[in-house]
Amino acid sequence: MPIPDLIPISYEPDFHTDTIGTHAGGLFFGGVCRGWPVAAYEEVGEWPWRDEHGEPMPGPWFAILHLFDHDGRHLSSEIGPFADGAEADQALQRMLACLQDVEYGDIAVRLFRVDAHDCVFGLIDETDRAEDGDGYVEYYPNQIGFYEPWDGSYDT
Repeated sequence: MPIPDLIPISYEPDFHTDTIGTHAGGLFFGGVCRGWPVAAYEEVGEWPWRDEHGEPMPGPWFAILHLFDHDGRHLSSEIGPFADGAEADQALQRMLACLQDVEYGDIAVRLFRVDAHDCVFGLIDETDRAEDGDGYVEYYPNQIGFYEPWDGSYDT
């Protein structure tokens, strides 16, 4: 089954999709997580963050808020890096507080990609990377995977 134009995403309180829903201007998808570097995603370079011994280490935390129109088209993204997850979570709460008429719930959005802070963000077609060749979409940097039956459920 091909990837649909609109990817359904189920709202799950206290889990990876607990900051999605509608607002006065359309749809939103927010979250807090560590970055996924562009160079590693595109397999053109190495993992950029290293510790004092040269070993790979996690990247910075990000507060992320993607905004979409009512038809699921990406409009804009607010993405801010932070030293720790608590700071990023506070920043996300401030971002969400700027939206009007927020209602948490299921959404359906179109594929999009934003490169910011040397990291990949977005809902990206990964069918060419799927071992079975079936349609597959990944939300970065959280690495949340969507697939048939395209009902909003996901894997992490």
